[in-house]
Amino acid sequence: MVAAFQSTVNIWSAAGVVGEQAFDGPMRAAPYNLYSAGVPNLIGNAYTVTSGGNPDPVPGSGIAGTAQVGGSGTFAGILINPKDYASYGTTGLGGPLNPTLVLPDYSIGQLAIMGEFFVNLPGPASIGDLVTYDPLTGALNSVTPTTSFTAQISTTTLTVSAISKGQIAVGQIISGTGVTPGTRITALGTGKGGTGTYTISVSQTVGTDTVMTAANAPATAWAASNASIATSGGVDTLTVTTLTSGALQVGQQVFGAGVAPNTVITAFGSGVGGTGTYTLNTSGQTVGAEAMTGPSNLFVPNCVVSRFTANTAGGLAVIKLTN
Repeated sequence: MVAAFQSTVNIWSAAGVVGEQAFDGPMRAAPYNLYSAGVPNLIGNAYTVTSGGNPDPVPGSGIAGTAQVGGSGTFAGILINPKDYASYGTTGLGGPLNPTLVLPDYSIGQLAIMGEFFVNLPGPASIGDLVTYDPLTGALNSVTPTTSFTAQISTTTLTVSAISKGQIAVGQIISGTGVTPGTRITALGTGKGGTGTYTISVSQTVGTDTVMTAANAPATAWAASNASIATSGGVDTLTVTTLTSGALQVGQQVFGAGVAPNTVITAFGSGVGGTGTYTLNTSGQTVGAEAMTGPSNLFVPNCVVSRFTANTAGGLAVIKLTN
């Protein structure tokens, strides 16, 4: 008799489940009552305190307080321990439980502020990247701490000849030998995040082949009332026809009724923050004209990417919290 290959793995045997502790080491977490007013309480997302709060627990309750997914208040932690909760929801009366990483409101969840845990990230990430979250959903993303490049400056034009790490964006403050402190990138020229020219805020002269850095920050929100996605040659392109607020940035997620999850802007096309085209990380999706948005992310305190493996949904990462 020939046995069939095993096609399923019990979750208790599987490694790399989102929300699990990835490595032995110091870990700090506290139980919170979760209430997000219907927004999914997803394991592996970021949460903020709405009342109480570690290390000020609610007296006699056994919990640290109440927390919501996302938000802009005091950071409560990343929802962890996916194997410790009951499964919720069925396919019908008496039907099998649906697999889910979502806890209902009024559940008690463990929120971690120290340790290394598996999480989902929507796009490419590198070891040492800073972790950010969407205050609307708690979904995580990442940004390089600094952009490193070689450039020269003539009056208010920065000419970048090489990029060693990261992307250049409007609003970044640049530094380097001979660069006037507080110099900020105010507009894109021929450069669209990489080599090319950029307008800066302070007129000065800095010689060729000067190594410079630019501090990065989380993306700001944008909204488009008319945008679409087309695919060609295995590459998806976002076209923004009407931008109502904000500016698009490389690394930002794209949300819309017909947009695939974990869709991320990977490069500027004809658009450089406003109307125009943008290259996406997906392939094969077509979305007709509709309203689309991008989130305004916040930093997860004292948190960096320590591992990253790309997959069809973006990537499975390990993040390290040191609060």
